[in-house]
Amino acid sequence: MFEENPPSRYLTRLAHPEDCQEANTAVSHVLRDQENTGHVPVDNSDSFASSGDLSASSTSPQNHLANLKMLMSRQKAEYESKIASLEQRNRELQSEIKDLHSKLGQQRKWYRLVETKMQNAERAKEDAERRNEMLQKEMEEFFETFGEINRWK
Repeated sequence: MFEENPPSRYLTRLAHPEDCQEANTAVSHVLRDQENTGHVPVDNSDSFASSGDLSASSTSPQNHLANLKMLMSRQKAEYESKIASLEQRNRELQSEIKDLHSKLGQQRKWYRLVETKMQNAERAKEDAERRNEMLQKEMEEFFETFGEINRWK
């Protein structure tokens, strides 16, 4: 999901920035990775130094540290932007989930209502069948009785 930024893996190792050896190792790894990927950091120094002056040259630890800080700030801005985007998407999805839960609740109510109506219809059908059977028996009894009455007349 996130792009891997090779220099960041060295920066995360710096638990104690006062450890100069660790910092120098990280800087050399970052520079090597930058050379391998073709990314050359911009030299922001205002001073122009002679070729023999290491403290002001583009390979000085101070410039490397400044470049690393700049890289970290860019990464931080990028990650914060991604986090904000993900948080916004999360809010949208939570809203969608809330709507879906509401619709699901309505569907369940509708299902229970339909189920109740079907049960009532089934009961009404059974009652109607019982009444029809009773009426059939009553009619048979009536005709038997009516037939006996007509025979006596």
